Amino acid sequence: MPIKDILHDAFVHALIKAGGIVLTEQVLIKIPNRRLWVDIRAIRNGLRILIEVKSFQYNGAAVEYLASAIGKYLLYQAVLEHIEVDLPLFLAVPTFAYEGILSELIGQLVIQKSKIKLIVFDPEREEITQWLD
Repeated sequence: MPIKDILHDAFVHALIKAGGIVLTEQVLIKIPNRRLWVDIRAIRNGLRILIEVKSFQYNGAAVEYLASAIGKYLLYQAVLEHIEVDLPLFLAVPTFAYEGILSELIGQLVIQKSKIKLIVFDPEREEITQWLD
């Protein structure tokens, strides 16, 4: 199993506080010759969803981290569609990332163009502040 993101547990607490139900952590998705791990399978308002958590804690290479996070989201989305898993995929990001690089033109362009569903959370208060789907 992969290592959990540094803000994984804070997000899980925020999701539960918001009324979400965590069904599984570290969800295995298999395709020939590869195994992928999505962070969380949960229920929100009666709907099953998948969530990938990204901390956006980087050492000065914000664009590289953005590219990595978005690339992973798009990779998972493509594989889920291929194996016909009909669960919405969300990218959970901390408020400082949403108010930082994700609010810049580069972040907004990639979110809109790729139709990324976001969950914004405050890791210190362990609260979800926005669902953007």
